Amino acid sequence: MVAQTDKSEAARPGVVGYGHMWLMVEDMEKSTACYVDQLGFRIRPAKPLADGRPFTAFEQGIALVSGRRPDHRQVDHMAFEVDDVRAMRERLRANNVRFFNDLHDGPYGLTIYVADPDGLKIELYEVGQSA
Repeated sequence: MVAQTDKSEAARPGVVGYGHMWLMVEDMEKSTACYVDQLGFRIRPAKPLADGRPFTAFEQGIALVSGRRPDHRQVDHMAFEVDDVRAMRERLRANNVRFFNDLHDGPYGLTIYVADPDGLKIELYEVGQSA
């Protein structure tokens, strides 16, 4: 991603807060028990994933999702709430940022998934908006 340094752009879209991070795990039951029983995390209600993968969301801002293999990355993605996802989308497209998924209705609101320069997946969503 290209850093913007033009301070005259007063109304540009931006991140307003940390959303969550998803950690890929090999054994959902064992991992969930560790976070709940050993670390004291609290499970929070969450909508099922569209692709059907099992996951557990915690009030502390992380979620566990199944599917990790021993040789696989652990962080699935990190998420941030933004104040204007449509404008953010246009800026990122104009800067040739790679998209994993374009605008769609996600569990938290209108959502896009993009890649940082190292290919890490970043979810950007706007609460209360839909496609």
